[in-house]
Amino acid sequence: MAPTQNFLPARGLSARSHKVKAYRNSAWFVFARAATLLFLVSGLTSPSWAQKRKADASDTGTVAEAQKSEQQEPDLTKLSLGDLTKVQIETVYGASKFSQKVTRAPSSVTIVTADEIQKYGYRTLADLLRSVPGFYLSYDRQDTYIGVRGISRPSDYNTLVLTLIDGHRVNENVYDGTYIDGEFLLDIDLIDRVEIIRGPGSSLYGTDAFFAVINIITKRGRDVHGTEVAVSGGGQETYHGRVSYGQQFKNGLELLLSETFNDSKGNRELFFPEFNSPATNFGIARDADGSRFHNTFVSAAYRDFAFRAVYDSWEKHIPTASYTADCRRQPHEPGDSRGDAETLGDEADIGGRR
Repeated sequence: MAPTQNFLPARGLSARSHKVKAYRNSAWFVFARAATLLFLVSGLTSPSWAQKRKADASDTGTVAEAQKSEQQEPDLTKLSLGDLTKVQIETVYGASKFSQKVTRAPSSVTIVTADEIQKYGYRTLADLLRSVPGFYLSYDRQDTYIGVRGISRPSDYNTLVLTLIDGHRVNENVYDGTYIDGEFLLDIDLIDRVEIIRGPGSSLYGTDAFFAVINIITKRGRDVHGTEVAVSGGGQETYHGRVSYGQQFKNGLELLLSETFNDSKGNRELFFPEFNSPATNFGIARDADGSRFHNTFVSAAYRDFAFRAVYDSWEKHIPTASYTADCRRQPHEPGDSRGDAETLGDEADIGGRR
């Protein structure tokens, strides 16, 4: 028998825990379970229907005022020097580990807000980074890799870019790499804004902060204000669902719970001409590009203290027959499970919150 060939290099099994397993659980069963749980929580804690209608009316009025104010925004080229000094300027936290105006930050900074995420339809952090000047991405059917200003080292798993959630480091602890596609810890709809700080930041953050620092500021309970359910579908039998509940209570407690699930069959057939031989199934990989992930996010804040917890589970079919897998058999399915929890103080300025 001819020796098995690997289509593309990949991470070693000895350094990272991989699981080969079939899709045992139903995607929609998990989603329905999360939806039921959050519905019960919201039913027990949400205000009455009359209060809701009053709050919705207030929110509608606020939105209308904001739109009117936006339409009346003056032309900056016609403002006097004194008026220009009064123009509101975005603040950034990640550049110096304290909130400061972008104009005073010692770095080139790009800020992407939740409003822009919604307008441009970004589905993952990778989609967002593709739109950032100086960044480009590549994909090998397993992981997505970041290139910055023309530099992207082969076999480097994003170890030169530091990723933070609310100022807390989330690069994984084996390769020090960062995940940015569907396997990222956080649903993009839970992001309030993203700070991309270009250039070396190792003097502040140490390892990984070489090309850039990406600081992701999450939404709070007050930003959701109730229950949100989002379901979407697309090509390649792709289904995505999210259930979130957020609330700020009268006693000062602020809570946000969210569960996200995604399932995709991927490309049903892929052809790799470099491996067009009988020993490697003539370079054809069938039903070998699917993926499945879900993540859970919990955020609670009370006065000057905050608690964050996140759990992420990810499975991906690899059609390139890596890890000495036989491409003529069932696709290799490496998986990851990661969890993180933290208790923080000084809620007023955690990772750039305002």
